[in-house]
Amino acid sequence: MPINLDKPALWKADIAASVAQFNEWFLAAAPRAYRTERSKALDSVRSAFVYTNDHRSCTPEILRVNPGTLPVLRMSTSPPLAVDRLIGLAECSPNLVKVMEKHKRLPPQMPAVEVD
Repeated sequence: MPINLDKPALWKADIAASVAQFNEWFLAAAPRAYRTERSKALDSVRSAFVYTNDHRSCTPEILRVNPGTLPVLRMSTSPPLAVDRLIGLAECSPNLVKVMEKHKRLPPQMPAVEVD
């Protein structure tokens, strides 16, 4: 039998302690994590605007040289384009998009014809 299953009177204290512990962790860790991720996102967006001449030049060559630009371009659409929707619309390999998004590079063993 699980602990405290038959003792609902103890649940409130357990729940309150759990919530307090989570809140303490969140207030200590989340702001730092948020700032770190926000800084990374800002760097990616700034780079994408430079590489694409403020989104006026979005070519396969730019994506080949700067694959990390893809997530910024995808999120720049309105509404933002889901990864799976992009794969379907582009009729391309899911691996191509996922490697570009996650690793900011082209799949190393993918033939250039397929990348194009």
